[in-house]
Amino acid sequence: MKIGTAFVAGPTGAVGTALVTRLAASGRWTVLGVSRKSPRRPVKGVAYLQCDLLDPLACAGAVAPHPPVTHIFYCARATHSDQPVESTAENLRLLANAVDAVGRASGELRHVHLVQGGKYYGVHLGPFPTPAREGRDRCAVPNFNHAQQDFLSERSRSAAWSWSACRPNTLLHYSPDIGRNIVSTLGAYAAVCAQLGRALDFPGPAGAYRSLKQVTTLDVLTRTMEKIATDPNCAGNAFNVTNTDVFRWKAVWERLARTYGVDTGTVRPRLLADDMARRGEVWRRIRRRHRLRPAGLGEVANWAFADATLERYWDEILCHDRARRHGLDGRDDSVERFFRILETYREARILP
Repeated sequence: MKIGTAFVAGPTGAVGTALVTRLAASGRWTVLGVSRKSPRRPVKGVAYLQCDLLDPLACAGAVAPHPPVTHIFYCARATHSDQPVESTAENLRLLANAVDAVGRASGELRHVHLVQGGKYYGVHLGPFPTPAREGRDRCAVPNFNHAQQDFLSERSRSAAWSWSACRPNTLLHYSPDIGRNIVSTLGAYAAVCAQLGRALDFPGPAGAYRSLKQVTTLDVLTRTMEKIATDPNCAGNAFNVTNTDVFRWKAVWERLARTYGVDTGTVRPRLLADDMARRGEVWRRIRRRHRLRPAGLGEVANWAFADATLERYWDEILCHDRARRHGLDGRDDSVERFFRILETYREARILP
């Protein structure tokens, strides 16, 4: 039985791609993927609409010929770097335009689901109260996650639709076209160290090596997103969504070093964005030696993203009491998942 028509904003990013793949494969949705750029690898069963959310009139016109939208899954994000502050105004405008565009084209909108993240709590800024709880631990420094949620909460009061949000933390996923990926980036770093005969030193501070972390496997996230968006009992709430277990980078590092046959090394803080910028020729030698796909180091790894992730010397733990009360039981073994995804990159000949 069809649930409805899903308008997925940002269908070419990591979350959006995984989500449209899940929804289309289920056979229960008509799936519209809305983005400025066409996908490099289109997902079967998805109607891609190439339009700019900065132009809501054009977006409404693109949506109009299709079945009326019943659900918005907002996975988009304004262009950004890995700096702590992102544009609140632009991110809010994009979300508001998506809601307005669907409102113009469809009178059947029932629900808007927003993808947020640990930044809601300030995970990117410094130590925060843990385990972070959805209803009370909003970061004191305003960011676009707050503005977007406030917009949906306020707008929904006079609308026929409800809203919800999910808050994953750092994502674990296989996305061969997206370098902003902690698994492929650390795999590339380990490969470069092995090629140079260097130990796998940890580039962040000692606290980051030993603090407790939570991450989110992409499959856990998209499965939970669909459940939240289609359960009326979840409406009007945000939910933390991680694998629910905790780990330390120390455990990952020791196993990653063994995988690539190098010494674990020591904690040696430095910026990978600086160190790896000089390793293009080393990566070309690795590609030739292991007959890898012809992808540059910058296509496989995002060093600024890794630096921003590995500099966090504080614990990153989110509370899951609300999710459990609503029957959201997604979970995964984070360290095992990291290495299964790493193996997928190696089997695809993206990493050695």
